[in-house]
Amino acid sequence: MLECSLHNEKIIMFADLVKIYIKAGDGGNGRLSFLHEKYREFGGPDGGDGGFGGDVIFRVNPSWNTLYFYKTHRKLLAENGENGKERRKHGRNGKDLIIDVPIGTTIYDEKTNELVADLDINNKEFLIAEGGDGGFGNAHFISSTRQKPQFAELGTRGEEYDLRLELKLIADVGLVGLPNIGKSTFLSVVSSAKPKIADYPFTTVTPNLGVVEKYGTSGFVIADIPGLIEGASHGKGLGDEFLRHIERTRVIVHFLDALSDNLEKDFKLINQELAEYNKDILQKPQVLAISRADLLNEKEKNEVIKIAEKIIKNNKKIFKYGQKPFIFSAVTHEGVKELVFEIERELGKIPKEVETEEIKTFTMADVKRNIYDVEKIGKKYRVTGRKIEHFAQKTDFSNRHAVMRLYDIMKRTGVLKQAEKKGARFGDRIQILDQEMEYKE
Repeated sequence: MLECSLHNEKIIMFADLVKIYIKAGDGGNGRLSFLHEKYREFGGPDGGDGGFGGDVIFRVNPSWNTLYFYKTHRKLLAENGENGKERRKHGRNGKDLIIDVPIGTTIYDEKTNELVADLDINNKEFLIAEGGDGGFGNAHFISSTRQKPQFAELGTRGEEYDLRLELKLIADVGLVGLPNIGKSTFLSVVSSAKPKIADYPFTTVTPNLGVVEKYGTSGFVIADIPGLIEGASHGKGLGDEFLRHIERTRVIVHFLDALSDNLEKDFKLINQELAEYNKDILQKPQVLAISRADLLNEKEKNEVIKIAEKIIKNNKKIFKYGQKPFIFSAVTHEGVKELVFEIERELGKIPKEVETEEIKTFTMADVKRNIYDVEKIGKKYRVTGRKIEHFAQKTDFSNRHAVMRLYDIMKRTGVLKQAEKKGARFGDRIQILDQEMEYKE
């Protein structure tokens, strides 16, 4: 089993969005051969079957926290199956390719933008691309009426996709606010996280996670989202590059700067950016936290609290449970414990969502379509259908015996009869996949 892992490569950069190409292994071809050895001149067909191609499987690795590995490893291929051998020996199956990703990785089909998988549980595995089937060797087709089969099957191609991987951090709480407002310092105080902190704009250039287990709390995970500015949802500053990490959180802690000239304006600006990115984010309850309390005297603190209470009163849809504002200092730890307890109380009011897998249903029309369908296009008759196309993929069209076998299958399954009903006559062309064959009555 092949694995995509970090090995000894040191990851020094954070990446939460990558595009990759994956391909499952092709199945091995069946062998066309006859046994020839001393004293057994007519040993008969002895071609073995081809091996199966390896699958491509995504796996959540709890030790990973970035997709950076796939910035430099964009083409990922599972192993092909081995061709069948003489003396009815089966070709070796290709090894599966295991692709490790961090928890919270979502996988999208780049061409259709369809969500393929959401890997939100540690050690969860998801089969993305199936390997091709191995072709049968000619020894497989011996029967009372076919003593010397002159054909063998080809292996089918493995599935291939262009994928987009997006990492959405799994956190209970998201910290949002303007740049350089104290979110990272707060995270370093209440958890063991060690975010890079300095005195310049955009202190935090990557999201940081921390587990809060202090003060007797039951424990919850906080994500520090890089500071937002006006126009962030349209790409300004750090843009919306990290806003996706807020989507999974249950509670948002909205940081405001106690030294700001206009707290209400700052509050509206951040919420506007959140709404423009995804309006559903504003359905999440918020806790209002005023940082840098150590830089204010008591009178100034009271004035700031009154403004914050007004903000809460005017935004009841966001502050659903009548919360009060919390003023704190991550430097002196003033009010930090109270803020942590308030966050935990808010989390207690919101149960974690349990996602259920959507079960796809099929109609009878789907079932019939998977068998075959015949469509007249100009002077040709195009045959489609999962099952009949599978046989066509395994057919070596350069071998007339193999083509005759496919023709026989199409006759027995009713494909040719359906073509005849739609007007097919002797000599007309029947197309299946990218191959053509002649219709014979």
